[in-house]
Amino acid sequence: MKRGIFNITFAISFLVIFSIIIRLYFDDFAQALTEEPKYFPPHKALPIDKCQEWTNIVRDFGIEVEESVDNVTVLLYHRVIPEEELRDNHYDHNGELYSTILVKEDFEEQMALLKDHDYVTLTAKELQLFLKGELGIPKNSVVITFDDGFKDNYYEAYPVLKEHDFHAINFIITSFINVRDVDHDPTYSQYLSVSDVEKGCDVFEYQSHTYNFHERTFNFKAFLEVKPNDEIKEDLLSSINNLNDNKRAFAYPYGEYNDRTITILEEIGFEMAFTTAYTNAKVGDNLYEIPRKEVYANTSIEEFKVIMGLDEEQ
Repeated sequence: MKRGIFNITFAISFLVIFSIIIRLYFDDFAQALTEEPKYFPPHKALPIDKCQEWTNIVRDFGIEVEESVDNVTVLLYHRVIPEEELRDNHYDHNGELYSTILVKEDFEEQMALLKDHDYVTLTAKELQLFLKGELGIPKNSVVITFDDGFKDNYYEAYPVLKEHDFHAINFIITSFINVRDVDHDPTYSQYLSVSDVEKGCDVFEYQSHTYNFHERTFNFKAFLEVKPNDEIKEDLLSSINNLNDNKRAFAYPYGEYNDRTITILEEIGFEMAFTTAYTNAKVGDNLYEIPRKEVYANTSIEEFKVIMGLDEEQ
């Protein structure tokens, strides 16, 4: 009898507590049930097919291949944050700004310098033809790239690039694209939303940085170096789906790859791939090992001039 009373009391207490929890947290439960998937769906295409048509246009610079320069600087950026928005979590344990974060004011100065020297930003297609020796380009040509697809690329870098009539290649981790838009908060490592991608479509050329293989194993090996072929292909094909079957260019996560990685890219149909080897890209270079010069947090304007070869003009 006592056991039965205990069970009844326990059941009633449980129901009362459960009902209180539901009443208190109903909105949270409802949001959880209706929340968008954690990752952008692998089968879904971003609505950028039309607005990326300009990336297929190859300009005639009026320069014969024989008279063209034989190398070009490819710049690499990650995040761009205004100085006033920097917080403690943007600095490492030594008090140094993380190397992949560039202060917006420095980025503005660098882009203004390029504009002052009449630089032309090349598209991936134009760079490809140049490296194959099929397109002459101006002496002051540059390729600007961003890796990962951070939200600040649109909110901070995009207006600066647009002001100077520059374009840039944005290698995005497509699974990280947010279906729903959220307010931009530079404090955190936010990624582009679908809306951001659409609005930045006239300046950014979107290419693949994997679907969700921008990862390392427990012993710090890049996924693209150690994962089975079929898993790598599945991931890359998902990113291609997201990018409307765009296979023009790819950027290796962490700049790490091997011969097998290149073979997989070739088999899938990627036309070119970018590394982090610190040198200029030259005519005749392997299209699957295109080097880039990363611009770091501590890169001064004088060092940037050296990167661009502008110090030689003084």
